[in-house]
Amino acid sequence: MSAEVRIAVVGVGALGCALLPRLANAGITDLRLIDGDRVEAANLDRQLLYVATDIGHAKASTARICVATATPGMRAIAHDRFLDAASARALLAGVHLVADCTDDLHAKEVLDRFCDDHGIPLVSGAVHEQQGQVILLHAPGANAHLRRSDLFGGRIGSEQDGCDMQRVPLEVIEAVGERMATCIGAFVSGESLANGRIDLYDRAAWTLIEAPL
Repeated sequence: MSAEVRIAVVGVGALGCALLPRLANAGITDLRLIDGDRVEAANLDRQLLYVATDIGHAKASTARICVATATPGMRAIAHDRFLDAASARALLAGVHLVADCTDDLHAKEVLDRFCDDHGIPLVSGAVHEQQGQVILLHAPGANAHLRRSDLFGGRIGSEQDGCDMQRVPLEVIEAVGERMATCIGAFVSGESLANGRIDLYDRAAWTLIEAPL
């Protein structure tokens, strides 16, 4: 597959800001940015695409301007709205891969279910305090229908609706963004990827956990 793959980046907060420049540097030129949030002053030290004059502006539209300005030829579309079960079909129509940079497990479940139902590869990143993880799901091949619920047990609790990003060091965010970009680059290059593999980052080291068969 060529670099003309159309990628939806869902969530352009801290993790999305870490991922987007790396996608542009890898030659990805067709992006769809989805986020209903606005830039806040308290997050500028972890959301490096934004500056003080962006405070109060929609994240997706602001990020689109940043990447399009920095990357000649970039085709980026912004949707300044949150993705949920009702909006997923319209927001993700025609994409070849979804990069999940959200910090809400309910949103992650929606993306997982939608990508499984529609055969769209999903690269999902997450961070928590000193840890990060990157999961690949729904790429063509073995275990294409493996879901997050097959990898993680339990139910989503109310305390998991969001993430306190102020407790996550920037180096963790950047490491996860880098690993997501590497995984996406492998997909774009046509490499064979193992569904359900978990790249786990802990204390500045990566560990690979293979998916159950």
